[in-house]
Amino acid sequence: MPSAKSDVQALSARLDKLETQARRWKLATMVLALSSASLILIAARPADRIDSSVIRARSVEAEDFILKDQDGQVHARLSLRGHAKKFGQSFSASPAGAGSSLEFYDQNGEAIWTAPQSPTMLPTK
Repeated sequence: MPSAKSDVQALSARLDKLETQARRWKLATMVLALSSASLILIAARPADRIDSSVIRARSVEAEDFILKDQDGQVHARLSLRGHAKKFGQSFSASPAGAGSSLEFYDQNGEAIWTAPQSPTMLPTK
């Protein structure tokens, strides 16, 4: 009987070893499945609604703001300089050399509307 007892002990040791390996494989499979599922869910998440061409800021400072279309055609200009009859020409400055204006341009670049109508407004001191 001693050989039968040792066979049972050897079989029991092998069975314990196989159960330990099976638990490790189950744990590794669960970790891999959870990782894969989380990666799929992260990839399937809807993109942020911010357009990549939009820049968001609290304040913007400039001397000129120029509104152009996709072709580069200028349609409007908010400026701290004087007025011009056609966009791209040199500006005729107001008497103090400063002033603000808002101008809208037609397809030919001619100013079709300007505010203020005359560059006579001067800043107060």
